[in-house]
Amino acid sequence: MKKMPSRFKNKTCLPNAFKSFPSCRVIIDCTEIYTSVSRQSMNIQWDTYSSYKHRNTWKVLIGIAPNGVVTFLNSLYPGSTSDKIITLKSGILEQLVPDDVVMANKGFLIGDILPPGVSLNIPHFLDTPQFTPQHIIQTGSIAKARIHIERAIQRIKRYKILDFIPFSMLKQGEYIRKVVAALTN
Repeated sequence: MKKMPSRFKNKTCLPNAFKSFPSCRVIIDCTEIYTSVSRQSMNIQWDTYSSYKHRNTWKVLIGIAPNGVVTFLNSLYPGSTSDKIITLKSGILEQLVPDDVVMANKGFLIGDILPPGVSLNIPHFLDTPQFTPQHIIQTGSIAKARIHIERAIQRIKRYKILDFIPFSMLKQGEYIRKVVAALTN
C-alpha cells in the first residue's frame, strides 16, 4: 500500500460516481485512533492530544483508488499533527504526476504543496450567503464520490483492535494497522 495504481488502471474500474472525475488518482482522508500516554511525559501528551477528538490520538493518512481499494497508508502521527503536514511527510505527493486529481474534504488545504500539474478537488467553501446552483451540483458530485473514502475508513475501523493503541505498543500498532487495511481489501 505504498505504490498507488496509475490513472489508466483506475479508469478500468471507475464507479459511476467518478464519471465526472476521470482523472482522479486518489481520494485521501485522515482518521484517528485513540491512545493513552504516560503522565510523566507531558510533551508526548501535548503532541498526541487531538483538539478535534478531545483525546489523545494517533492520526493516519489513508488513500484509496476510486473503486474503494485502500492503496496508500502512512505511518501513525501524533493526533495534533495537521493533515497538511502528514500529507507532506507521507510520501504520497511523490507518486503523483501532472494531470492527476486528488480528492479530499474541505479540511485538506494542500493545494499549495501539490506537485506542478496536480489538481485538488475539494467541496466549495461557503464564502457567500448561499451556494450558486452550479456549486450545489459540484458539491453533490464530490460528496457522492468522496463517500468511498468514508466507507473504506469505516471498514478499517470495524476491526476493534484499532479502537485503542497504547503508546507503549506504537510499533505493534503500525503492523496491526497495515494488516487490517490489507484485510479490508
